[in-house]
Amino acid sequence: MSLSQYANRQTVVGTTLLGLSYMVMLLGVITGLWWVFLAGVVGSYAMDALLLHRFTKFAKAIQQVRLGITPRALLRQLLALGLLITTPQATSTGIGLVLLTFLALFGIQLVCGVAARMLRTRRRLPIVTRNINLDALCIPDSPPMPLIREPMSRLLPLDAFLLVGAVAYVAFGTVWAVVVGALVSVIVTVFGLSLVSWHYHRARTVPAPERVMEFTQSWLDSYRPEVVLYFSGSADSVYQVNMWLETLERLPRRSVIVLRERVIAAQLAPTRVPVLCVPAATDLMALDFGPARVALYPANTGKNIHMLRNPLIKHVFIGHGDSDKIASINPYSKVYDEVWTAGRAGRDRYDRAQVGVRVDEIVEVGRPQLDSIRTDTAPNAVRTVLYAPTWEGWTDEPGNTSLIDAGPTLVEKLLTANPQVRVLYKPHPFTGMRSAAARKAHNSIVAMIENANSSVPKRTGTSRHLAELEQRLADFDANNGAVDEAHNSRKEGGTDPGATAELQALSKKWHQVYWNSHADTEHLVIQGPRPTLYSCFNQADLLISDISSVVADFVATEKPYAITNCEGITEEEFRVKHPTSSAAYILAPDGNDLDTALDAVHLAEADRMADARSELRTYLLGPADTTSMSRFIAAVDDLYERANIQHPIDAGTESPATPLAVSRT
Repeated sequence: MSLSQYANRQTVVGTTLLGLSYMVMLLGVITGLWWVFLAGVVGSYAMDALLLHRFTKFAKAIQQVRLGITPRALLRQLLALGLLITTPQATSTGIGLVLLTFLALFGIQLVCGVAARMLRTRRRLPIVTRNINLDALCIPDSPPMPLIREPMSRLLPLDAFLLVGAVAYVAFGTVWAVVVGALVSVIVTVFGLSLVSWHYHRARTVPAPERVMEFTQSWLDSYRPEVVLYFSGSADSVYQVNMWLETLERLPRRSVIVLRERVIAAQLAPTRVPVLCVPAATDLMALDFGPARVALYPANTGKNIHMLRNPLIKHVFIGHGDSDKIASINPYSKVYDEVWTAGRAGRDRYDRAQVGVRVDEIVEVGRPQLDSIRTDTAPNAVRTVLYAPTWEGWTDEPGNTSLIDAGPTLVEKLLTANPQVRVLYKPHPFTGMRSAAARKAHNSIVAMIENANSSVPKRTGTSRHLAELEQRLADFDANNGAVDEAHNSRKEGGTDPGATAELQALSKKWHQVYWNSHADTEHLVIQGPRPTLYSCFNQADLLISDISSVVADFVATEKPYAITNCEGITEEEFRVKHPTSSAAYILAPDGNDLDTALDAVHLAEADRMADARSELRTYLLGPADTTSMSRFIAAVDDLYERANIQHPIDAGTESPATPLAVSRT
């Protein structure tokens, strides 16, 4: 089931159950039947629990239309008073006691909510860190997260004891039921307030923001970073920085990762490199990065300006993949001192675009991520086709993605191809973000694959092993929600080289088990971070994609690939406009020429693009006689030394080995 389908089901089920629970309570008030009212009360509390723990998206949606936890609790209490008022045996004493307790609970809950907010604010550091020892800051352990995460959603349902007492009063006519219910509700709420107050008292030892920033500067002064990897973006874009972590770890220079969003820091993959997340621009601009002379930027975002203003640093756009898309020739790129591309294609792309990036500012460094990519294919019983369309983009220009115009047609033809092929469908993480048509096409493809798999025999016996590996991988999550940011930063203070190696070994094992757990003829919808795109490359005999960095990366495998021309131009015009398509099998939106691409997979002699792909690989990714990693290190060293000449660093800074030659022309 897709995310959009799951969200729609949440909305339908949540609206039905929530509305039904309150309608049943109202029916109980009207009829005077206490057991009917009690059934509605139980249903409403059950819905509160579902909204808090399961139907989170639906909970946010109804909060925007004034149906959050507070209005729901007040409405439930109002209906309870209505039941008492309409019950003949209920006395004014009992009704008054219930009303006074509701008011007392409201006051205590209000104070507790304010205290929880103060606690959360007090423990919120101006920075989030990883691999930096924070012992000097004396940060106390995190309070239980329910106390500071949506506290009212947990406090307001504590009136349940009072409501049950009120219903018992109506049912049996004893006012003691109300008294006991009132006492229990008040006592547990006061206990919650006491816990929050105690943890707030402990949090007073958390240093003030000014002290934290002083500590951060002191750490920078002692660590003396030379290279900064700077990233800002949305939660969905964390993959753009994650792809550079291993490359950064392999640099011989001292590096630091600087992030701007807390959500990115929470989702950042494990790394040995120190991490500083500084959300406030004023805090970042106040930091002195000392001998740092090279800053690397994987994405063009507005917050880059806060680092770009540092005149001592040479700023480099490294991107998150080369392609012929407009994003790869963004005029914003001219703000950097240099733009690093994988190969000659990137240099020519900027030269043709004339967006203000000079040719002498472009350096070819290869793609370090592709050094270990395989050129062979997994020994599956049938050939495998990977369909990896890009997303719809921010504009409605034709050809942004093949998903809308051609996706379902292509997948349908692949599912019925003869000879048989296996389909791996891996959409872009942003698919459907902006376009309803893209979401519809995606859902259609998922449904077709699920239907095609209904007759495919499944492999058994590996699901438990896979689940165990997934749990072990989840344990590496830097922020699993069990503790707050301050506690997590303190816990992640020590760099553990073995942890990263263990993660890599676990990930490798997970991929082996994952692919072995599926039959060679089973079609797969692949979303999320695992299996990785490169793992899918290793399984695929043919890639079908769009103009994107996926194509440029797949060329490293030298295996056949196809691109769908949805721009309404001729094949010749398409190849001229998009150089990465020069060795591709070009497909029409209706799937025409798909058989030609499939023939190239089944018969080597039918692959008329083999020689062109070899030439294109060098053009896109650089020469194969040296590794991209060595070229990347050489580029960093060369730029660092030139920056050091322009802005000399004091003699205490260590100097690396003699840099390698760098291709600048």
